[in-house]
Amino acid sequence: MRRVAEFKNAYLPKPKGAIAVINRTYRLISPLFGGGAEPKYADAVSVVRTTSLKGQLRFWWRAARAGGMSLEQMRNREAEIFGAAAGEGGRASPLLIEIALLESGQEKQPFFFESGRNFPTNRPEVAPGYVAFPLQATNQDRNNYPVRVGVRFRLQLRFPEEFREEIEAALWAWERFGGLGGRTRRGFGAVWPEGVGALDSKTLEAQWKQYVKAGNPPEGVPSLSGARWKVVSLSWREVVERYRRFRQSRNAGQQPNRPGRSHWPEPDAVRAVLGRAEPKHRIPIHSPLIRKLPRAQFGLPIVMHFKDKGDPSTRIIPANPNLERLASPLIFRPLGEKTSVVLVLNAPRTPPGGVHIEGDKTALDNHWC
Repeated sequence: MRRVAEFKNAYLPKPKGAIAVINRTYRLISPLFGGGAEPKYADAVSVVRTTSLKGQLRFWWRAARAGGMSLEQMRNREAEIFGAAAGEGGRASPLLIEIALLESGQEKQPFFFESGRNFPTNRPEVAPGYVAFPLQATNQDRNNYPVRVGVRFRLQLRFPEEFREEIEAALWAWERFGGLGGRTRRGFGAVWPEGVGALDSKTLEAQWKQYVKAGNPPEGVPSLSGARWKVVSLSWREVVERYRRFRQSRNAGQQPNRPGRSHWPEPDAVRAVLGRAEPKHRIPIHSPLIRKLPRAQFGLPIVMHFKDKGDPSTRIIPANPNLERLASPLIFRPLGEKTSVVLVLNAPRTPPGGVHIEGDKTALDNHWC
């Protein structure tokens, strides 16, 4: 059998000038949500994929370094560092990424079926149900999907020395605000470099000044320039619970497990637009009726599921048929056991063309949000 020679650094492309190398070891400090080739599953072999990581570094480079640039300037600089597809100039990236998986971790189930119950029960110690809901079984898919915990890996980045400042900024932003897999904006797949101590507000502020380039970003590009953030002494699960209470603020119900009507205006606004309402909900909770959909600013689509048959279950989606979703500008994730960061990106709050309520032909302009 032919012997395959070991892969050696001598075989790597030789960029011009000095070469910089960054080596870091990471562990996941929150569960990994998907991220594999099969939707909703993490790949036990390629748990951390170089393509996914490179995509994260691209995003966070734009967020940290595109301040003050035009769209053309940003694209040109990004192509120099990360490469460009054939249709965008066709440029190879001088950034080389190598990942060595140290611990593949274990699968755990955030949801399970209890005897005698038709809907899944959450294991909050694995992942809070409010943000893990896409993993639970539905009528269309009766699978409860797992997350992966306990993952460790080593990362090596090799690149021309001239790009050190740009790469370090992208890596810094990804380590503190990004992650791996799906739902990183809600804290899943959070990474932390081993050997780095706890982060506090004073340290993050100093790092922010070092890495974030000030100035207006290109239109539509999410940015750390002009963003707002706060380090809080709360665990990830505690932050999720506060977010849940905020998003689901309601009147007290007449029965223990049946909450009252929402304090938010969307349910009554949807009923008014579609002209359908359960008789007991025909009088809006706010008087006069508030024709607003403010939670659209936390990301789209929004599934409006009403428990009463007379109310119109629907979705709030971008009016532009070419857009399927709008990413939330709100990010929260753990930095440690009892420390989390909450970040509001400087990013579009409403989609171009406004929003649309399924079941109605009217596009609602951005004044509705």
